[in-house]
Amino acid sequence: MKAYSALEVRRRFGEILDEAAAGERIVIERAGVPVAGLVPLADLEEHDPERRKLHQLEAIRRAAELGRRYERKHGRPEEDVATMIRRMRDERTARIEGMLDDARRGHERA
Repeated sequence: MKAYSALEVRRRFGEILDEAAAGERIVIERAGVPVAGLVPLADLEEHDPERRKLHQLEAIRRAAELGRRYERKHGRPEEDVATMIRRMRDERTARIEGMLDDARRGHERA
């Protein structure tokens, strides 16, 4: 990634545009503060709000389908997904804290 002042971009726009077209990401600064970016067109497509929204909606659809498949195979879970995730996160945190405590005790003995 390269950075150019706004004045330099104005003077060398064609050259800097060629760099972006070749894959370089350009940060444009004004008074040393980044204010804009010039990216290859392929990168811009990744940041298209409509495309991102469609991608997110598709991910939600796939997650819902996985949930339906799980229910068909295993029945309805006893707890909702948010509660399950929270419980699993808490269990993982407790395991990690236990391992850290064990490591500290081992370090203190050495």
